[in-house]
Order: sequence, then C-alpha cells, then structure tokens
Amino acid sequence: MFIRRKIKVCPTPGFHGKGRASLGVFFLLLLGLLAGPASAAETGVVDEVVDGDTLRVRTTGSAEAVTVRLIGIDAPERSHPSLGKEFFSDEAASHLASLCRGKTVRMEKDAEETDKYDRLLRYVFLPPPDGRLLNEEMLRAGMARAYTRFPFSRKDAFLAAEGRARREGTGLWKDGGMTEARWLAAGNAAPVEVFPSGGRTFVLAHKGLAKAGVERGDLPKEIEGILRLRGELSDTEFASKARDRGFRPIDPSKAGPAGSGSPGQRALQPVPAIRGTVIPWEEAHRHEGEEIVVEGTIVRTHRAEKVLYLNFHANWKRYLTLVILVKDLPLFPGNPETAYKGKKVRVRGEVKLYKDHPEMVVRDPANITVVP
Repeated sequence: MFIRRKIKVCPTPGFHGKGRASLGVFFLLLLGLLAGPASAAETGVVDEVVDGDTLRVRTTGSAEAVTVRLIGIDAPERSHPSLGKEFFSDEAASHLASLCRGKTVRMEKDAEETDKYDRLLRYVFLPPPDGRLLNEEMLRAGMARAYTRFPFSRKDAFLAAEGRARREGTGLWKDGGMTEARWLAAGNAAPVEVFPSGGRTFVLAHKGLAKAGVERGDLPKEIEGILRLRGELSDTEFASKARDRGFRPIDPSKAGPAGSGSPGQRALQPVPAIRGTVIPWEEAHRHEGEEIVVEGTIVRTHRAEKVLYLNFHANWKRYLTLVILVKDLPLFPGNPETAYKGKKVRVRGEVKLYKDHPEMVVRDPANITVVP
C-alpha cells in the first residue's frame, strides 16, 4: 500500500510569483562562485635575455621585471656556477634575444609555479601572428637540450625537437657534438680528471685536490658533488667541504683553499687610496647597512641595460656583487667591464640587500682600486 504525499513549496516572503526565476538566478550565482574568477592571460614585455633559457620579463601592470625560466629546456650558461662559461652560451643567448627581446609575450605555467631560485617557470609564446613556443623553438634550433629532470606536459614534443636538431647537426650538435668536445679539450673548462687505480677503483682530481678509492658506480655522484661545491662556495668554504667529502691536497705543502696557498689567509696589501679594516667579501652580507672595505678578485662581469655587475664569485646570488650604473661608466677610467675582470680590487661602500642578495653600489671611481 502506497501513500502519496503532496509537498507544498511555499515561497519565502518577497518571492511570490517570481520564486522560480529568483531560484534560477541564485543557482547561477552559486555556480559562478564555485567556478571562481576567469583566469586572465599572463603577458609581459621581454626586457632582457639572461641566457638561452632565462628571461627578464616586465609583466603587464608591473613596473619591475621578473625572472622567467623556460620550462623543459637547458641552454648553455654564460656563467655556470661550477663550469664557468659554457660552450655555445653566447650563441644561444643571442638567438633567444633575436626572437623575443622587446616583444610582448604570452606565458603559461605547467605543474610548478617557480623553481628553487624563485624564478617563474613558464612556457613562453611569441605574439601573434607568429605564436611560436620559444621553449620548443630553442630546441629545434639546437640552442638547448631538453631538460627532463622534472615532469612537464610537453616532454615528448620537446624530446622530439631535440632529436631532430641532433640528426640535422644543428647548433650544439654540429659535427656530431665534436665542436663542443674540441672547445672543452682546448682548456675552456676546469676538468675533473678520472684515473684508474688498483682494486677496480678510481682517483678523482680537480683544482689541486684528489680523492682516492672511488667505486665505479659512485663516479657520477662524486663528480657532480665536487663541481656543485666549486660553484656554490668560496675558496675557503670549498676546501673545508671538499675535505668532508674525502678530497685532499695533491701537494701537501699547498694545503690552503683549493690547494692555492696557506689556509684562511688573505694577503692584504695597503692601498693608500682606500684605507680601513678590510672585511672578507664572503662576509659582506653580515654588514647590511654598514660602510665597509672589501677586497677580492673579480671573476665575473655582466652588463645589463642599466647596470654593470662585478662579481667576486660565480654564485652571485649568495655573495657580494658590485654595481656600477651605466650612466656612471664615463666617470671610470677605461672600460670597467674589462678593466676589473680578473683583477684583485679593494672597494669601499655601503652594503645593501636587494632581493636578499648583498650588493654595493660604486658611484665614485675613487672608491674602487686595483690592488697591485
């Protein structure tokens, strides 16, 4: 036996005859809230090309440029932390600049928003009617390698683009890669040497240090580890950390940093033009807001649109950077970009943190001098 019930729906006061229409509007609004706001296209103007896989982009509505890393590719670097200047780095950067510098590009992200260096991870598209994907275009031109360490949605297409460039001998892959091999063999890189030793083990040697008894299966890990330390640390820190990994000076009489002198000493010859207690440049970040004197060798220079950077270490994000404004360059004798590179300098100035990176702006040539 079934009992039928009638359920009477009573509209709330104020709805009356408009109840159905009002309920429809209500549900449409609810669906809109659940769906969330429509995602706006991410666009910006390319201000600078850092190297073949990294851009500085001034996004729409922002006055300051952000650093964008092209997803899924790895181009040669002009100043690699552990390898220095890499083969074909200038060509790769120039090719990317010819494609996009000064243009408004569209950017899309994949699984990750940023990398460990806080760079935006993006696919970058040229403006219409071109519309090419820069990441893939660099692979097609043989200017980069597919970087598959982390997952991304266009992996298969990128590997196919690299494979085609390899087969055609384009860019990096010219002459079957032998062009790069000759460049490296000509002394353009600090090698990690591997020597077979007794007992089926190997000896690794790098920058005056050596480690004995390395198993065959451990070679890739040990080589990568020592190169990473060399790129990330100063000479003093490198010597200590390398010792922790089992490396020892090849010549015991040269037991200083990286086998290059007595440990922990920094020969400070007084320079009359700049006096004062010298602070090691490795410690400059501890003196934010203070005017100090530092001394060291400039190992890297990089000129951007408005500034010239002088670095005491390839890992410029961690250690002190000297900054000379391009508009001040005429005040300095010669060309500071080449005059100071490879030279030991003494500098006076105030240490400031810019995006957590220590820097010292040098406006007066009297505040920087080459140490004889």
